[in-house]
Amino acid sequence: MSNFLKEITLLYVEDSRAIREILGKRLEKKVKKIIVAVDGEDGLEKYKEYKPDIILTDVTMPKMSGIEMSREIKEIDKDMPIIILSAHNDASYLLEAIELGISGYLLKPVDRDKMIEQLESQAKIICLDKTNKEQQLKIEEQQTILQTIINVEQNINFVTNFNQISFVNSAFLRFFNISTIAEFEDKFKTVESIFMEHEDYVHTGIIGSCNKDSDNTCFGKLLFNKIEELDETKRIVLMMDSSMEPKSFYLNISIIDESKHIYLIALTDITKMTIEKVNTEHKAYYDGLTGVFNRNKLEDFFKQELLRVKRYKHPLSVAILDIDHFKSFNDTHGHLIGDEVLIMLAQLVDGKVRSTDMFARWGGEEFVIIFVETTIDEASKTSNHIRKHIEQLEHKTAGKVTASFGVTQYKEGDTLTSLFKRCDDALYVAKDNGRNRVEIK
Repeated sequence: MSNFLKEITLLYVEDSRAIREILGKRLEKKVKKIIVAVDGEDGLEKYKEYKPDIILTDVTMPKMSGIEMSREIKEIDKDMPIIILSAHNDASYLLEAIELGISGYLLKPVDRDKMIEQLESQAKIICLDKTNKEQQLKIEEQQTILQTIINVEQNINFVTNFNQISFVNSAFLRFFNISTIAEFEDKFKTVESIFMEHEDYVHTGIIGSCNKDSDNTCFGKLLFNKIEELDETKRIVLMMDSSMEPKSFYLNISIIDESKHIYLIALTDITKMTIEKVNTEHKAYYDGLTGVFNRNKLEDFFKQELLRVKRYKHPLSVAILDIDHFKSFNDTHGHLIGDEVLIMLAQLVDGKVRSTDMFARWGGEEFVIIFVETTIDEASKTSNHIRKHIEQLEHKTAGKVTASFGVTQYKEGDTLTSLFKRCDDALYVAKDNGRNRVEIK
């Protein structure tokens, strides 16, 4: 590691005596000079007196918090490098820190090596500035921004010009269940399409449109201007995670390079704060009896997959399965027993379907499976596999349970209606041929 730290003066602000003494001794060995303050007010006074190069401060302190102290200092010198140490995993602290232009944000218990790396990074910037190496300084400032993003991994962050994404953090990859940016671009038609359309949230429909053809950079400017116009409480977007669950996020967009239309998008998960809305969405997408997805969800999923099929020419197959002699379960044993049979079958099939596919209750005793990137032969084979598992079901009162399947594959020009018509035709053939079988059309 370089010796840039040996050239700087550090103001260290910490109200805990034990932490202050332990960390202070380590920092004293690393820097040219260390000034120690016991709270925010003391820190502000010592900043004014000593004019340090870097400030390292706790957040929660008596008399004056680290955020309040930082705000006072930034009014005096907006470029003062300040690194926050916080025991709070609270989005509000991070948002305040970002708005203040804080250089770094580390959660307690502090990883001391990361802390030293952040200090070293800031020290290097200061030293280069003192030697007028402006070009190198810009590079290091960008690295500091990215390092800060990486350190706060609970928030989703990415850099984009809305034609392509140039940087994402690990939270972004986890949320969309992908390993690379290329996977994301393959999964979504455009960057902004991740924002779901909902009247209570920001989405593409309310941003406006531009004559973009192959260039989508104008959308970033439209989005930035729209967010700036909105009240902070309205800067909320809705996104679907890899488990097809809607999640709400506070959206913050910053300009990194205006000439190149490059933006930093920061998304803070506030789902718990909007749990009532999320529950409403959840109920709208799940069948109340069986707990699997319902018709609304299946139709939305099909629309999304249809876009991918048309763009990438992937195969797509659909199966309708119907419980054999279901009416007799209800007539002989009553609707409660019929409901139990529905639940048994739904839970079994849901556990056999791939996470990338879609299984939903269509209505009554009918269920639908959408097989993503699957030919009709593969879908027929998988349907037979599921059918055999259903065949092993036995309700303690109703007895054996079986199901018939009708399977078809997407053809150019198909709609959900035309696909289902062929599935129904194949299903009727399966029923006419003795039930408990798979037919294709």
